[in-house]
Amino acid sequence: MKTRFITALASIILLAATVRGEETFDEAMKRAAADYGERLRKAADELNSARKRIADEKAPFLKEIRSAEDRIVTAQSEIERLEAGQQDVSEQRRKLLMELDAARKNSAYLGTLAHDGLTAFGESFAPGEGQLLSGRVQALEQKLDDSSTGAPAQSAVDIAVFLQERTKRALGGYAAAGSSLTEGNSQVIPGTFAFLGPETYFLPDGGGAAGTARPRAGSVYPVTFKLSDWTPQDASAFFQGKQATILADASGGKALRLKETRGTVLEHIQKGGFVAYAIIAVGFLSLAMIGQKIGDLFQLSVDSPQAVRAFLAKMSAGGRSQAEEALKALSAPVRELFLVGARYAESPKEILEEHLQSVLLRQRLHYERRLPLLAVIATAAPLMGLLGTVVGMVRTFALITVFGTGNAGKLASGISEVLVATELGLIVAIPTLIAHGFLAHRIQRNLSLLERYALEFITATETAKTGGRPMPI
Repeated sequence: MKTRFITALASIILLAATVRGEETFDEAMKRAAADYGERLRKAADELNSARKRIADEKAPFLKEIRSAEDRIVTAQSEIERLEAGQQDVSEQRRKLLMELDAARKNSAYLGTLAHDGLTAFGESFAPGEGQLLSGRVQALEQKLDDSSTGAPAQSAVDIAVFLQERTKRALGGYAAAGSSLTEGNSQVIPGTFAFLGPETYFLPDGGGAAGTARPRAGSVYPVTFKLSDWTPQDASAFFQGKQATILADASGGKALRLKETRGTVLEHIQKGGFVAYAIIAVGFLSLAMIGQKIGDLFQLSVDSPQAVRAFLAKMSAGGRSQAEEALKALSAPVRELFLVGARYAESPKEILEEHLQSVLLRQRLHYERRLPLLAVIATAAPLMGLLGTVVGMVRTFALITVFGTGNAGKLASGISEVLVATELGLIVAIPTLIAHGFLAHRIQRNLSLLERYALEFITATETAKTGGRPMPI
């Protein structure tokens, strides 16, 4: 590039020398060099001026850049500090949320414990104690339910204080006014309860024998069983807080409760519901039919084969009077059979057989009537009992769905009640089945004997026809 510049400069000089003609090459070269130097100087001055101007203008920018860099560094430090603070805040928030969740769980747990404790206390009331404390227990339950959406801790504390107070009071025993039922009487009698450990005693107002109180299902009033061996002096001294002799039930009231659960026959049947009444009605029907069939069995009494053979021998030997006397001594079914046979003894064998068969069929229809109905009752009674049990179990499980299975004793009591229908069904079915088997066997046995006697009569008649003259009656 430099060579081209020099060549171009030389050409310009030569051209200028040619034009002017008076300048020499050296002069032209000098002048060109001077001109180039002047231009180069000006360019250098302009370059320096531009550099100075750039440097002057660059200094504020560099200062601003340094300041901006310092601000960036400061901002980054502040960001890092804020990020670290945000992490600390997030960690603290996480810890606070965990503590809050734990506090809520603890509060719910305390509420559950308080509810369970209060429920257990309500279910373990001593006889007659429900009259005194049921209102307070319901108020505490209501307070606990109202605070279930919030913090039930205070309600749980109130329940714990209440249970502690009741426990302290129960340890030493106490007396309180109340009302009770008496054994075998539905009348409510006012008096005084004495709570002493697991035992509860009741003394009627205005005199009367003291006794031990036991809870009654479905009633706030307990039942008092009189203690005849407890002298009035000892009972009065005991209820006054003095030293006295008391009577305690070693079974913890189980013997009395067992006595209550037995009840009367009518109460036992009522536990089975409407199906039990239907089973009882079927049982009475079965009993009536069994009595009738027993009467039919007595009417179907059949003479022994020896007596029948003696009659047939007398009839074959001849002698109308002897045959009539022997026929009167026979039982009614055999006598009826032989009367018809004697009436048609002179007829052909086929006709005689038809008449005797007609008598046998008539007697079979008479004496076997209602036997199939006994078999039906023996089969249907257990099914009716099962129906009553299923209906009761459906009702029991519906109650379990609503109230749960917290009390196994009440659940067992409900299941035992629904089994009453099955019990009654078996009580009706078993005797009916036995009676049906016995009656069917005896009736069939006697009817078979009649068929045998008919065949023997036909044989004796045919023998008399061939071996001797038959004796008409």
